Amino acid sequence: MAPHTPIYPASSLPSEINTLANGKPRKPPITDLRDCALKEMVQYKCNVEKPKAGAPPLVVCDPVVRLFRVCRDGLHVETTAWEGTESRRVDGKV
Repeated sequence: MAPHTPIYPASSLPSEINTLANGKPRKPPITDLRDCALKEMVQYKCNVEKPKAGAPPLVVCDPVVRLFRVCRDGLHVETTAWEGTESRRVDGKV
Protein backbone atom coordinates (compact mmCIF):
# COMPACT_ATOMS: atom_id res chain seq x y z
CA MET A 1 0.00 0.00 0.00
CA ALA A 2 1.31 3.46 -0.91
CA PRO A 3 2.18 5.86 1.90
CA HIS A 4 -0.22 8.64 2.82
CA THR A 5 0.12 11.69 0.58
CA PRO A 6 -0.29 14.91 2.53
CA ILE A 7 -2.55 17.62 1.13
CA TYR A 8 -1.89 21.26 2.00
CA PRO A 9 -3.82 24.43 1.21
CA ALA A 10 -2.23 26.41 -1.64
CA SER A 11 -1.34 29.25 0.74
CA SER A 12 0.92 27.04 2.89
CA LEU A 13 2.59 25.10 0.06
CA PRO A 14 5.85 27.14 -0.09
CA SER A 15 6.52 26.56 3.62
CA GLU A 16 5.34 22.92 3.71
CA ILE A 17 7.70 21.75 0.96
CA ASN A 18 10.68 22.59 3.16
CA THR A 19 9.64 20.10 5.84
CA LEU A 20 10.45 16.45 5.16
CA ALA A 21 8.05 13.62 6.03
CA ASN A 22 10.07 12.86 9.17
CA GLY A 23 9.62 16.47 10.38
CA LYS A 24 13.19 17.57 9.67
CA PRO A 25 13.87 20.67 7.55
CA ARG A 26 14.84 20.23 3.88
CA LYS A 27 18.54 21.00 3.28
CA PRO A 28 19.10 23.10 1.30
CA PRO A 29 15.66 24.70 1.50
CA ILE A 30 13.69 25.57 -1.62
CA THR A 31 13.53 29.35 -1.42
CA ASP A 32 11.21 29.96 -4.37
CA LEU A 33 9.01 27.24 -5.83
CA ARG A 34 8.75 29.29 -9.03
CA ASP A 35 12.40 28.40 -9.74
CA CYS A 36 11.39 24.75 -10.18
CA ALA A 37 10.37 23.55 -13.65
CA LEU A 38 6.65 23.73 -14.40
CA LYS A 39 5.18 20.53 -15.87
CA GLU A 40 1.67 19.71 -17.01
CA MET A 41 -0.23 16.44 -17.08
CA VAL A 42 -3.69 15.86 -18.54
CA GLN A 43 -5.88 13.18 -17.05
CA TYR A 44 -9.46 12.38 -18.01
CA LYS A 45 -12.54 11.99 -15.86
CA CYS A 46 -15.07 9.81 -17.63
CA ASN A 47 -18.73 9.19 -16.91
CA VAL A 48 -21.20 6.84 -18.53
CA GLU A 49 -24.44 8.53 -19.52
CA LYS A 50 -27.62 6.50 -19.39
CA PRO A 51 -28.68 5.52 -22.87
CA LYS A 52 -31.98 6.43 -24.42
CA ALA A 53 -34.24 3.54 -25.37
CA GLY A 54 -32.44 1.26 -27.81
CA ALA A 55 -29.19 3.28 -27.86
CA PRO A 56 -25.85 2.10 -26.46
CA PRO A 57 -24.44 3.86 -23.38
CA LEU A 58 -22.40 6.97 -24.09
CA VAL A 59 -19.05 7.54 -22.38
CA VAL A 60 -18.24 11.23 -21.91
CA CYS A 61 -14.70 12.17 -20.87
CA ASP A 62 -13.57 15.62 -19.71
CA PRO A 63 -9.91 16.65 -19.45
CA VAL A 64 -8.48 17.45 -16.03
CA VAL A 65 -5.25 19.47 -16.24
CA ARG A 66 -2.80 19.07 -13.36
CA LEU A 67 0.27 21.23 -12.87
CA PHE A 68 3.46 20.14 -11.12
CA ARG A 69 6.76 21.72 -10.15
CA VAL A 70 9.90 19.59 -10.45
CA CYS A 71 12.87 20.85 -8.42
CA ARG A 72 16.58 20.09 -8.80
CA ASP A 73 16.69 17.82 -5.75
CA GLY A 74 14.02 15.54 -7.25
CA LEU A 75 11.05 17.00 -5.39
CA HIS A 76 7.81 16.72 -7.40
CA VAL A 77 4.89 18.79 -6.09
CA GLU A 78 1.41 19.14 -7.56
CA THR A 79 0.76 22.86 -7.71
CA THR A 80 -2.50 23.02 -9.66
CA ALA A 81 -4.34 25.15 -7.09
CA TRP A 82 -1.23 27.14 -6.15
CA GLU A 83 -0.43 28.27 -9.71
CA GLY A 84 -3.52 30.45 -9.94
CA THR A 85 -3.51 32.06 -6.50
CA GLU A 86 -3.39 35.83 -6.23
CA SER A 87 -0.64 35.55 -3.60
CA ARG A 88 1.83 34.50 -6.32
CA ARG A 89 1.19 37.57 -8.49
CA VAL A 90 4.09 40.00 -8.72
CA ASP A 91 3.40 43.30 -10.48
CA GLY A 92 0.32 41.76 -12.11
CA LYS A 93 2.32 38.84 -13.56
CA VAL A 94 2.21 35.21 -12.51
